[in-house]
Amino acid sequence: MSWKDLETTIKTKFDQIKVVYSRADKYEGDLAISTHKLNKEQFKELANLKDEVIGTKKFFFSETQGEELKDFWQKQGGHFQYCIAPKLRLARKNQRKVQDVKREEKAKRQKQSFTIAGVYYMDINKVKSKSRAILNLKKDGETLDKADEDFMKELIKFHEKHDAKIADFDHFEVGCHPEFLKTRCFFVVNKAGGKEDFSVSKCITNLEIKSNAAE
Repeated sequence: MSWKDLETTIKTKFDQIKVVYSRADKYEGDLAISTHKLNKEQFKELANLKDEVIGTKKFFFSETQGEELKDFWQKQGGHFQYCIAPKLRLARKNQRKVQDVKREEKAKRQKQSFTIAGVYYMDINKVKSKSRAILNLKKDGETLDKADEDFMKELIKFHEKHDAKIADFDHFEVGCHPEFLKTRCFFVVNKAGGKEDFSVSKCITNLEIKSNAAE
C-alpha cells in the first residue's frame, strides 16, 4: 500500500478534516491538516489512532509537537511551503471570487429602488434612513403622523408576525425598549392601549429579501 493510498483512506474515514500535505519514507511520515474549519473531535480521534490496520500494514498516529515539530520544519519546511503554495494561491483566488460576488450582490441590492406608501426611495439605504429619522425625531410616547404611519404600515407587512402585531391597531409610537432601556424602538399600540414592540430592521431585511427573490 502506498502512502497516497493511506492519505486517501484517512480522507475517507475522517471526512471533516482536510489533509493539505503528506510526505513519508517506508517507516514513518507526516500529514499536515488544515486548521480552516477544523473538526477538533475528528482531529483528536486521528491523533490518538493506534494499531490501525490499513491494507496489510498497521499504523500509529500522533500529533507532532514540541521538538518533533521544530525538527519537521527544519527538515520539511521548504518542501511543505513549495507544495502548499499553489493550494494557498487557489484558496485566496476562490476567496476573492466569493468576496467579489458578495460585493456585486450588495451593490445590486443597493441600486434597487422602492416605492413605499407612494414615496419613491432610491435604494434600501434610503428606506433605512427614513426609519431612523422617524425614530430619532419622535419623542418617547409620541404618535406618528399620517405620512410616517403609512410608511410604517407598509414596512410592518414584511414582519413574520404581521397579523398578530397589527391586530386591533390604533397607532404607532416610539419609546424605550422594554428590556434594553438604552435602546429606542417602534411600538404598535392597540385600541385598548396595549403596546408591543417590533423590529423595523427585520421588516426592512425581509422587504429586501422578497424584492430580490421577485427579480
